[in-house]
Amino acid sequence: MIRRLLGVTVLLLFVPNPLFPQGDAEFGAIQRRITDIYSDNSTGVFRVLAAHRTYDEKGDLQNALKSGTGCFISREGHILANASVVMNSNRSWIDYRGVNYAAELVGVEPSTNLALLKASTLPGDFSFFIPEANHQLPQIGSMVVVISCPLNFDPSPSLTMVAGDETSFAQRDFATTYIRVNKPVNLGEGGAPVIDLNGRFLGILVASAPDVGSGYVLPARAVLRVRDDLLFAGKFIKGWIGIEIGVRSTIREGRQIYLTEIVPNSPAHIVDMRTGDVLVRMGDFPIHSISDVRNAMFFARAGQFLDIQIFRNGVSQDVTVKVTERPEEAPPTLEAQTPVDQVDQVDPDSQETSAPREAPS
Repeated sequence: MIRRLLGVTVLLLFVPNPLFPQGDAEFGAIQRRITDIYSDNSTGVFRVLAAHRTYDEKGDLQNALKSGTGCFISREGHILANASVVMNSNRSWIDYRGVNYAAELVGVEPSTNLALLKASTLPGDFSFFIPEANHQLPQIGSMVVVISCPLNFDPSPSLTMVAGDETSFAQRDFATTYIRVNKPVNLGEGGAPVIDLNGRFLGILVASAPDVGSGYVLPARAVLRVRDDLLFAGKFIKGWIGIEIGVRSTIREGRQIYLTEIVPNSPAHIVDMRTGDVLVRMGDFPIHSISDVRNAMFFARAGQFLDIQIFRNGVSQDVTVKVTERPEEAPPTLEAQTPVDQVDQVDPDSQETSAPREAPS
Protein backbone atom coordinates (compact mmCIF):
# COMPACT_ATOMS: atom_id res chain seq x y z
CA MET A 1 0.00 0.00 0.00
CA ILE A 2 1.30 3.53 -0.93
CA ARG A 3 0.26 6.75 0.83
CA ARG A 4 1.32 10.36 0.38
CA LEU A 5 2.00 12.26 3.59
CA LEU A 6 3.20 15.89 3.34
CA GLY A 7 4.45 15.28 -0.17
CA VAL A 8 6.41 12.19 0.83
CA THR A 9 5.57 8.85 -0.64
CA VAL A 10 5.39 6.21 2.08
CA LEU A 11 5.41 2.51 1.26
CA LEU A 12 3.65 0.43 3.92
CA LEU A 13 4.68 -3.19 4.05
CA PHE A 14 2.47 -5.61 5.85
CA VAL A 15 4.75 -8.19 7.53
CA PRO A 16 3.24 -11.12 9.42
CA ASN A 17 3.78 -10.83 13.17
CA PRO A 18 6.55 -13.33 13.96
CA LEU A 19 5.45 -13.67 17.57
CA PHE A 20 2.28 -15.57 16.82
CA PRO A 21 2.21 -17.77 13.71
CA GLN A 22 5.94 -18.51 13.92
CA GLY A 23 5.72 -18.98 17.69
CA ASP A 24 2.86 -21.43 17.30
CA ALA A 25 4.85 -23.41 14.75
CA GLU A 26 7.93 -23.52 16.96
CA PHE A 27 5.84 -24.53 19.96
CA GLY A 28 4.26 -27.29 17.93
CA ALA A 29 7.68 -28.52 16.81
CA ILE A 30 8.93 -28.65 20.41
CA GLN A 31 5.78 -30.46 21.48
CA ARG A 32 6.22 -33.07 18.76
CA ARG A 33 9.87 -33.46 19.69
CA ILE A 34 9.02 -34.12 23.35
CA THR A 35 6.44 -36.68 22.25
CA ASP A 36 9.02 -38.41 20.05
CA ILE A 37 11.64 -38.46 22.82
CA TYR A 38 9.15 -39.97 25.23
CA SER A 39 8.02 -42.55 22.68
CA ASP A 40 11.60 -43.56 21.85
CA ASN A 41 12.79 -43.84 25.46
CA SER A 42 9.87 -44.61 27.78
CA THR A 43 10.33 -48.36 27.26
CA GLY A 44 13.69 -48.05 29.02
CA VAL A 45 12.32 -46.37 32.18
CA PHE A 46 10.53 -47.98 35.13
CA ARG A 47 10.09 -47.95 38.89
CA VAL A 48 12.82 -49.42 41.11
CA LEU A 49 11.74 -50.80 44.47
CA ALA A 50 13.74 -52.04 47.45
CA ALA A 51 12.67 -53.70 50.69
CA HIS A 52 14.48 -52.56 53.84
CA ARG A 53 14.33 -54.00 57.35
CA THR A 54 14.73 -51.44 60.11
CA TYR A 55 14.14 -51.26 63.85
CA ASP A 56 12.01 -48.67 65.61
CA GLU A 57 12.84 -46.94 68.89
CA LYS A 58 11.45 -49.92 70.83
CA GLY A 59 13.66 -52.36 68.95
CA ASP A 60 10.79 -53.87 67.01
CA LEU A 61 11.47 -54.99 63.44
CA GLN A 62 9.89 -52.79 60.79
CA ASN A 63 9.61 -53.35 57.05
CA ALA A 64 10.06 -50.33 54.80
CA LEU A 65 9.75 -49.94 51.05
CA LYS A 66 11.74 -47.38 49.04
CA SER A 67 11.06 -46.59 45.42
CA GLY A 68 12.65 -44.49 42.73
CA THR A 69 13.10 -44.37 38.99
CA GLY A 70 15.49 -46.60 37.07
CA CYS A 71 16.55 -47.07 33.47
CA PHE A 72 18.19 -49.77 31.39
CA ILE A 73 21.78 -48.94 30.48
CA SER A 74 22.69 -52.04 28.43
CA ARG A 75 21.21 -54.70 26.20
CA GLU A 76 22.05 -57.25 28.90
CA GLY A 77 19.65 -55.60 31.35
CA HIS A 78 21.94 -53.51 33.53
CA ILE A 79 20.05 -50.79 35.40
CA LEU A 80 20.97 -47.38 36.78
CA ALA A 81 19.20 -46.16 39.91
CA ASN A 82 19.85 -44.04 42.99
CA ALA A 83 22.10 -45.65 45.59
CA SER A 84 19.90 -44.17 48.33
CA VAL A 85 17.00 -46.38 47.17
CA VAL A 86 18.71 -49.78 46.98
CA MET A 87 21.74 -49.51 49.25
CA ASN A 88 21.59 -51.87 52.28
CA SER A 89 18.27 -53.30 51.11
CA ASN A 90 17.24 -56.91 51.62
CA ARG A 91 15.72 -57.26 48.18
CA SER A 92 15.29 -55.11 45.09
CA TRP A 93 13.20 -55.41 41.96
CA ILE A 94 11.70 -53.36 39.14
CA ASP A 95 8.11 -52.71 38.19
CA TYR A 96 8.09 -52.73 34.38
CA ARG A 97 4.66 -52.08 32.87
CA GLY A 98 2.94 -53.62 35.88
CA VAL A 99 5.12 -56.75 35.97
CA ASN A 100 7.76 -57.29 38.68
CA TYR A 101 11.24 -58.46 37.70
CA ALA A 102 13.89 -59.36 40.27
CA ALA A 103 17.07 -57.27 40.14
CA GLU A 104 20.47 -58.08 41.59
CA LEU A 105 22.57 -55.29 43.05
CA VAL A 106 25.94 -55.07 41.28
CA GLY A 107 27.36 -52.13 43.23
CA VAL A 108 26.77 -48.65 44.65
CA GLU A 109 28.74 -45.41 44.66
CA PRO A 110 27.34 -43.29 47.53
CA SER A 111 29.23 -40.05 46.82
CA THR A 112 27.40 -39.72 43.47
CA ASN A 113 24.24 -41.51 44.65
CA LEU A 114 24.47 -43.96 41.77
CA ALA A 115 23.75 -47.71 41.85
CA LEU A 116 24.08 -50.42 39.22
CA LEU A 117 21.72 -53.40 39.18
CA LYS A 118 21.01 -56.20 36.73
CA ALA A 119 17.59 -57.64 35.97
CA SER A 120 17.46 -61.40 36.53
CA THR A 121 14.86 -61.77 33.77
CA LEU A 122 14.37 -59.28 30.96
CA PRO A 123 11.12 -57.92 29.53
CA GLY A 124 10.31 -59.06 26.01
CA ASP A 125 10.98 -55.65 24.47
CA PHE A 126 12.79 -52.71 26.00
CA SER A 127 15.06 -49.81 25.06
CA PHE A 128 18.27 -48.74 26.79
CA PHE A 129 20.39 -45.61 27.09
CA ILE A 130 23.95 -45.25 25.84
CA PRO A 131 26.17 -42.70 27.67
CA GLU A 132 28.79 -40.99 25.51
CA ALA A 133 32.30 -40.70 26.95
CA ASN A 134 33.01 -37.45 25.10
CA HIS A 135 29.60 -35.85 25.62
CA GLN A 136 29.97 -32.18 26.59
CA LEU A 137 27.91 -30.48 29.28
CA PRO A 138 24.77 -28.85 27.83
CA GLN A 139 24.55 -25.10 27.46
CA ILE A 140 22.82 -23.16 30.22
CA GLY A 141 19.32 -22.32 29.05
CA SER A 142 18.93 -25.38 26.84
CA MET A 143 15.79 -27.46 27.26
CA VAL A 144 15.87 -31.08 28.40
CA VAL A 145 13.34 -33.84 29.02
CA VAL A 146 13.17 -35.89 32.22
CA ILE A 147 11.39 -39.25 32.11
CA SER A 148 10.53 -40.34 35.64
CA CYS A 149 8.09 -42.38 37.72
CA PRO A 150 6.73 -40.00 40.38
CA LEU A 151 4.89 -41.73 43.22
CA ASN A 152 3.11 -44.75 41.70
CA PHE A 153 2.69 -43.33 38.20
CA ASP A 154 3.97 -44.87 34.99
CA PRO A 155 6.97 -43.25 33.25
CA SER A 156 6.07 -39.62 32.58
CA PRO A 157 7.90 -36.88 30.65
CA SER A 158 8.55 -33.37 31.91
CA LEU A 159 10.22 -30.48 30.11
CA THR A 160 12.72 -28.39 32.02
CA MET A 161 15.76 -26.17 31.48
CA VAL A 162 19.46 -26.42 32.29
CA ALA A 163 20.18 -23.78 34.94
CA GLY A 164 23.87 -24.33 35.63
CA ASP A 165 26.81 -26.68 35.98
CA GLU A 166 28.28 -26.67 39.47
CA THR A 167 30.81 -28.46 41.65
CA SER A 168 29.35 -27.42 45.01
CA PHE A 169 26.22 -26.16 46.67
CA ALA A 170 25.80 -24.51 50.09
CA GLN A 171 29.45 -25.19 51.05
CA ARG A 172 29.12 -28.84 50.05
CA ASP A 173 31.53 -30.21 47.45
CA PHE A 174 30.38 -32.62 44.77
CA ALA A 175 32.53 -35.50 43.54
CA THR A 176 32.53 -33.91 40.07
CA THR A 177 30.65 -31.24 38.12
CA TYR A 178 26.86 -31.70 38.22
CA ILE A 179 24.19 -30.27 35.92
CA ARG A 180 21.49 -28.26 37.70
CA VAL A 181 18.02 -28.29 36.13
CA ASN A 182 15.01 -26.13 36.99
CA LYS A 183 12.89 -29.03 38.09
CA PRO A 184 11.56 -29.69 41.60
CA VAL A 185 12.25 -33.37 42.30
CA ASN A 186 9.16 -35.22 43.48
CA LEU A 187 8.93 -38.48 45.39
CA GLY A 188 10.03 -41.43 43.28
CA GLU A 189 11.82 -39.37 40.62
CA GLY A 190 15.37 -39.99 41.81
CA GLY A 191 17.29 -42.04 39.23
CA ALA A 192 15.40 -40.63 36.24
CA PRO A 193 17.27 -40.25 32.93
CA VAL A 194 17.64 -36.77 31.45
CA ILE A 195 17.62 -36.35 27.66
CA ASP A 196 18.31 -33.34 25.44
CA LEU A 197 16.08 -32.36 22.52
CA ASN A 198 18.47 -34.13 20.14
CA GLY A 199 17.62 -37.37 21.91
CA ARG A 200 21.01 -37.74 23.60
CA PHE A 201 21.33 -39.12 27.11
CA LEU A 202 22.59 -36.33 29.40
CA GLY A 203 22.71 -38.07 32.76
CA ILE A 204 20.86 -39.33 35.83
CA LEU A 205 18.89 -37.30 38.39
CA VAL A 206 20.71 -37.91 41.69
CA ALA A 207 20.01 -35.02 44.08
CA SER A 208 17.47 -32.36 44.95
CA ALA A 209 17.86 -28.71 45.95
CA PRO A 210 14.33 -27.97 47.19
CA ASP A 211 15.04 -24.40 48.31
CA VAL A 212 15.60 -23.34 44.70
CA GLY A 213 13.19 -25.80 43.07
CA SER A 214 16.02 -27.60 41.30
CA GLY A 215 17.47 -31.04 40.76
CA TYR A 216 21.05 -32.14 40.18
CA VAL A 217 22.04 -34.47 37.34
CA LEU A 218 25.16 -36.63 37.24
CA PRO A 219 26.43 -36.05 33.67
CA ALA A 220 26.70 -38.87 31.13
CA ARG A 221 30.50 -38.93 31.17
CA ALA A 222 30.53 -39.29 34.96
CA VAL A 223 27.78 -41.93 34.78
CA LEU A 224 29.95 -43.93 32.38
CA ARG A 225 32.97 -43.58 34.67
CA VAL A 226 31.06 -44.92 37.69
CA ARG A 227 29.16 -47.58 35.74
CA ASP A 228 32.31 -49.14 34.32
CA ASP A 229 33.94 -49.50 37.75
CA LEU A 230 30.78 -50.94 39.32
CA LEU A 231 30.37 -53.34 36.40
CA PHE A 232 33.94 -54.65 36.31
CA ALA A 233 35.10 -54.20 39.91
CA GLY A 234 31.89 -54.03 41.96
CA LYS A 235 33.00 -50.72 43.45
CA PHE A 236 34.14 -47.26 42.40
CA ILE A 237 37.96 -47.13 42.29
CA LYS A 238 39.21 -43.64 43.11
CA GLY A 239 42.33 -42.53 41.29
CA TRP A 240 45.25 -41.13 43.31
CA ILE A 241 48.65 -39.60 42.62
CA GLY A 242 49.59 -38.39 46.11
CA ILE A 243 49.37 -34.58 46.08
CA GLU A 244 48.01 -31.92 48.40
CA ILE A 245 47.06 -28.58 46.86
CA GLY A 246 46.46 -24.98 47.84
CA VAL A 247 45.29 -21.72 46.28
CA ARG A 248 47.22 -18.47 46.03
CA SER A 249 46.79 -15.23 44.10
CA THR A 250 49.26 -12.62 42.95
CA ILE A 251 48.79 -9.41 40.98
CA ARG A 252 51.19 -10.62 38.31
CA GLU A 253 50.22 -14.29 38.00
CA GLY A 254 46.60 -14.18 39.15
CA ARG A 255 45.03 -17.20 40.83
CA GLN A 256 47.14 -20.35 40.98
CA ILE A 257 46.57 -23.89 42.16
CA TYR A 258 49.86 -25.17 43.53
CA LEU A 259 51.23 -28.23 45.29
CA THR A 260 51.60 -27.88 49.06
CA GLU A 261 52.72 -31.45 49.76
CA ILE A 262 53.88 -34.55 47.91
CA VAL A 263 53.22 -37.89 49.61
CA PRO A 264 56.49 -39.88 49.88
CA ASN A 265 56.78 -42.77 47.40
CA SER A 266 53.54 -41.71 45.70
CA PRO A 267 53.16 -41.55 41.89
CA ALA A 268 53.73 -37.78 42.01
CA HIS A 269 56.90 -38.25 44.08
CA ILE A 270 58.23 -40.86 41.66
CA VAL A 271 58.08 -38.43 38.70
CA ASP A 272 59.68 -35.65 40.78
CA MET A 273 56.69 -33.35 41.21
CA ARG A 274 57.58 -30.84 43.92
CA THR A 275 55.93 -28.57 46.44
CA GLY A 276 55.38 -25.15 44.92
CA ASP A 277 54.71 -26.53 41.43
CA VAL A 278 51.73 -24.76 39.84
CA LEU A 279 49.18 -27.00 38.13
CA VAL A 280 48.32 -25.79 34.62
CA ARG A 281 46.58 -28.82 33.12
CA MET A 282 45.71 -32.37 34.23
CA GLY A 283 44.65 -34.63 31.39
CA ASP A 284 41.77 -32.92 29.57
CA PHE A 285 41.21 -30.36 32.33
CA PRO A 286 42.78 -26.88 32.44
CA ILE A 287 43.35 -26.10 36.12
CA HIS A 288 41.89 -22.82 37.38
CA SER A 289 40.33 -23.98 40.64
CA ILE A 290 40.37 -26.82 43.16
CA SER A 291 37.19 -28.09 41.49
CA ASP A 292 39.14 -28.58 38.26
CA VAL A 293 41.62 -30.81 40.11
CA ARG A 294 38.74 -32.74 41.66
CA ASN A 295 37.22 -33.28 38.21
CA ALA A 296 40.55 -34.41 36.75
CA MET A 297 41.04 -36.96 39.53
CA PHE A 298 37.43 -38.18 39.33
CA PHE A 299 37.98 -39.25 35.71
CA ALA A 300 41.53 -40.54 36.25
CA ARG A 301 41.38 -44.35 36.35
CA ALA A 302 43.79 -46.47 38.33
CA GLY A 303 46.45 -47.86 36.00
CA GLN A 304 46.23 -45.11 33.40
CA PHE A 305 48.96 -42.56 32.68
CA LEU A 306 47.90 -38.97 33.36
CA ASP A 307 49.62 -36.13 31.48
CA ILE A 308 50.15 -33.13 33.76
CA GLN A 309 51.47 -29.70 32.81
CA ILE A 310 53.12 -27.74 35.63
CA PHE A 311 54.78 -24.36 35.99
CA ARG A 312 58.02 -24.39 38.01
CA ASN A 313 60.42 -21.47 38.53
CA GLY A 314 59.01 -19.63 35.53
CA VAL A 315 59.30 -22.62 33.20
CA SER A 316 56.50 -24.86 31.87
CA GLN A 317 57.12 -28.59 32.21
CA ASP A 318 55.22 -31.75 31.29
CA VAL A 319 55.17 -34.88 33.42
CA THR A 320 53.34 -38.18 33.03
CA VAL A 321 52.07 -39.83 36.20
CA LYS A 322 50.77 -43.38 36.56
CA VAL A 323 47.52 -43.20 38.54
CA THR A 324 47.01 -45.75 41.32
CA GLU A 325 44.06 -46.68 43.50
CA ARG A 326 43.67 -44.29 46.41
CA PRO A 327 45.01 -45.84 49.64
CA GLU A 328 42.46 -46.12 52.43
CA GLU A 329 44.63 -44.03 54.76
CA ALA A 330 45.08 -41.20 52.26
CA PRO A 331 43.43 -37.90 53.33
CA PRO A 332 40.35 -37.07 51.20
CA THR A 333 41.65 -33.64 50.23
CA LEU A 334 40.46 -33.59 46.63
CA GLU A 335 37.12 -35.34 46.89
CA ALA A 336 33.68 -34.56 48.20
CA GLN A 337 33.67 -34.90 51.97
CA THR A 338 30.01 -35.92 52.23
CA PRO A 339 28.11 -38.37 50.02
CA VAL A 340 25.22 -36.89 48.07
CA ASP A 341 22.74 -39.09 49.90
CA GLN A 342 23.86 -37.70 53.27
CA VAL A 343 24.30 -33.99 52.66
CA ASP A 344 20.98 -33.03 54.18
CA GLN A 345 19.56 -34.71 57.25
CA VAL A 346 16.71 -32.20 57.54
CA ASP A 347 13.16 -33.57 57.58
CA PRO A 348 11.99 -33.53 53.92
CA ASP A 349 8.80 -31.79 55.01
CA SER A 350 10.73 -29.01 56.71
CA GLN A 351 11.38 -25.73 54.91
CA GLU A 352 14.66 -25.16 56.79
CA THR A 353 17.23 -26.67 54.48
CA SER A 354 20.37 -25.28 52.90
CA ALA A 355 21.99 -28.19 51.07
CA PRO A 356 20.95 -30.59 48.32
CA ARG A 357 19.70 -33.99 49.40
CA GLU A 358 19.27 -37.21 47.50
CA ALA A 359 16.48 -37.20 44.98
CA PRO A 360 13.35 -38.19 46.93
CA SER A 361 12.69 -41.91 46.94
